[in-house]
Amino acid sequence: MIHIPHSRPCFGADYQHAVRHVLQSNIVAQGSETQRLEHDIQQHLGCTSVLAVDSGTSALMLAIRGLGQHKTGLRVGIPTYACASLLFAVKAAGAEPVFIDCNAQLGLEEKQTQAIAQTLDMLVLVHPFGGVEPLAAGSFPCFVIEDIAQSVGATLDGKAVGSFGDVTIGSLYATKPWGGAYGGFIASNNADLLQLCADMSDPDQADINNVYAGHHQLSDIHASLARQRIQDATQTMAQRQLWAEKYDALIAQTSATPIQNPSNTTSNDFRYIVRNQQPVDTIIPKLQALNIMATRPIQRPLHHSNSSITCAQADHAWQHCISLPLLSDMSPIEFQHLQQGIQQCFPS
Repeated sequence: MIHIPHSRPCFGADYQHAVRHVLQSNIVAQGSETQRLEHDIQQHLGCTSVLAVDSGTSALMLAIRGLGQHKTGLRVGIPTYACASLLFAVKAAGAEPVFIDCNAQLGLEEKQTQAIAQTLDMLVLVHPFGGVEPLAAGSFPCFVIEDIAQSVGATLDGKAVGSFGDVTIGSLYATKPWGGAYGGFIASNNADLLQLCADMSDPDQADINNVYAGHHQLSDIHASLARQRIQDATQTMAQRQLWAEKYDALIAQTSATPIQNPSNTTSNDFRYIVRNQQPVDTIIPKLQALNIMATRPIQRPLHHSNSSITCAQADHAWQHCISLPLLSDMSPIEFQHLQQGIQQCFPS
């Protein structure tokens, strides 16, 4: 029976060779392979300093702590329609999360963001679901952290995402565009900030008077997998783009509408998200019954952690947006099955 997962990382012979090379070196913790990964990311993003860490969540937490050193009562703005890791990272940094509603295209609502930014110490701009957050090109009265975990390879005004903020963070988790197994990274042109984050990521080397230090180093095994994924990223993105064009033609025959980016941006087509007129609770179970593992783009809007806050656009998106499987290695048979499922489950 055909089963189409929502995500499917592919690990060929090159990945096996990369891990084998690390094992044969007898250095499996942080070493030269992690340093090479940091250099690879530095070259791709055009920044001066990169620190590889154990997860994207840790990357954001460390960046917040680094930018907010010696200051208490930090207020950090985050999109409510985003991964729960953002909320947990802000909490782990001892900061207060400030939730910002999304717009119809799942980016931040501009007027609200500009108003709230006046009260913030930091603003996390997430480039969502392979697309682009246009506000990254704007100016804000606070530090800006770009989250490119899902959107590496995308561009805004011809510039790579991750090249606009004061700090950039990302994830190297298995299902991410640069994913190997586990990991994350912090990138910046502020070498002193990256050194501060590095000090906090290794308690064996940290000053015992530091407010915080934890084991957040990335292993060479994880780094080797991520390096190989980065090498494959351009080809993988091209494959996803071809499938996304087929999805566009398919969805055009239904009443659903795909989430689209502004004309001055390019997406890496990491996710294919549609907004449906009917609640997703009526569509997703039908697709999953056909072994098409569609899902909500996020687990739950983050403002739901505070019952006194309302973000109407995010709540509507949570009820009506669906993320369809978009696999770079999807076979024609799988696409035919997906096509039949969409025709069967989506109203025309």
